[in-house]
Amino acid sequence: MTTLQITLLLLSVCAVYAFTAGLITRNYSQVDRLWSVLPPVYVLIWAFDFGKYPLFWLTAVPVVMWGVRLTWNFSRRGGFAFSWKKGFYEEDYRWPILREKIPNRFLFELFNLFFITGFQLGLVFLFTYPVYLTGLAAAEGCSIQGIHIVLALVHLVLLILETIADNQQFVYHARKKDASDPDYKRLSLGFNTFGLWRFSRHPNYVCEMAQWVVVMLFAFFTLGSFNVFFLAAPVLIILFMGSTVMAEIITTSKYSRFKDWKKATPPWIPFIDWPFRAKNRKIFFDSLK
Repeated sequence: MTTLQITLLLLSVCAVYAFTAGLITRNYSQVDRLWSVLPPVYVLIWAFDFGKYPLFWLTAVPVVMWGVRLTWNFSRRGGFAFSWKKGFYEEDYRWPILREKIPNRFLFELFNLFFITGFQLGLVFLFTYPVYLTGLAAAEGCSIQGIHIVLALVHLVLLILETIADNQQFVYHARKKDASDPDYKRLSLGFNTFGLWRFSRHPNYVCEMAQWVVVMLFAFFTLGSFNVFFLAAPVLIILFMGSTVMAEIITTSKYSRFKDWKKATPPWIPFIDWPFRAKNRKIFFDSLK
């Protein structure tokens, strides 16, 4: 069995587990717990074939670092909370809302099978697969070029920025209930407007998506041609767009000032339309003084 076949088998096993666990427990965050774990595992399995090639490690190491960091962040937020009675019991806040939108159990389990489990786990494999393609090219004689070093550095910068954004979000949620905090008026908004979050409503999403675009570009410049699997990165962006829209609908319904914040700050890329938002930003922050 090849390393690629082993990872495809692992994907299949995880899909059966995620669907079955969701079906039995009605906790549909099984894929959420696998999201950051599987790419590093795939990469390390492929390393048995390509581990002797520095070009492979130049793209693989940032992916492993991404997985370790995101798994740690997910864990400290309670994502892996476990009890012997309930199993893994934490669930993303969006799944219960979707269950209300799709009250028919049979239809929701079809949604669980084809989207939550099948589509998402398949996408995780596909946006990691360019690392395997890079390994194949390295085995055929491709070596490290300047563009590879640039992309690896960009990947590391994005990883650092995502780490900063996630940590700022974690700190914000720890502070927001402290009425004695001098920034309490701003903290009590219910959503983060500090640090990187001052310049983008979802800086962690931006960095997350961009890292997988970099992985795709790394393979593209290695192969020197387009590969259909490179479409996984754009599909991931579309998935995040949908997730952002849903999250912001929920946030707007919970926090009255979020609609003003949406006018003041771009959803993803900072500064892209800054001049058009300057007036709204000034009005927003002046209201907090």
